Amino acid sequence: MSKIAEQGLVGIGFVSGMPNMGYTGVKGAAVATSPLAIAVPAADRAPLLLDMATATIALGKIRQAKASNTPLPEGAAATADGRPTTDPAEAGMPLPLGGAKGSGMSLAFELITSVLVGAPIFSAFHSDDPQGRKHRQNALLVAIDPAAFGDPEAFVASVDATLGTLKQLPPADGADGVYYPGERSAATAALRGENGIAVAPKVWQ
Repeated sequence: MSKIAEQGLVGIGFVSGMPNMGYTGVKGAAVATSPLAIAVPAADRAPLLLDMATATIALGKIRQAKASNTPLPEGAAATADGRPTTDPAEAGMPLPLGGAKGSGMSLAFELITSVLVGAPIFSAFHSDDPQGRKHRQNALLVAIDPAAFGDPEAFVASVDATLGTLKQLPPADGADGVYYPGERSAATAALRGENGIAVAPKVWQ
């Protein structure tokens, strides 16, 4: 998405994959965690880069919690048969973000990335065909040219103004500031570009 924003375009990306997340009302893994990404270019600021999944918690976070024996947040994960749990040793899958909302988003992403191009993942996975469980992923990437709607320079200037307005809002108690999606990541990338990437000993091993 950042490459699209670097070209002055608005990017929207949807991904579908192998079912590894619960679906509201279904026992066991039913849909994928299906990421959504949105990139919006700015004039003098880092672009807005929203990157999220339809799950309450990432699979990697569950693995990290399991390695450190740290309890998971309530409503974030479930056992393989769908029973909610905070025990990382029992957690077999994440639960959808916002319950039915996350479930619905994942199913919709399957329709517009997989079914649309004749390569369904969901129905094949839940069929009797063993090949249906072979790992696959599909994606739909959309690039929108702001010039189709008016002056692209005025657009990115207005994006800057919008993000600037957000950052001027009073921070909540205990917050160290107000940030937009992608802002802190851009600062971290710049810092690591200068100083290198710190790697924990366990990860290095």
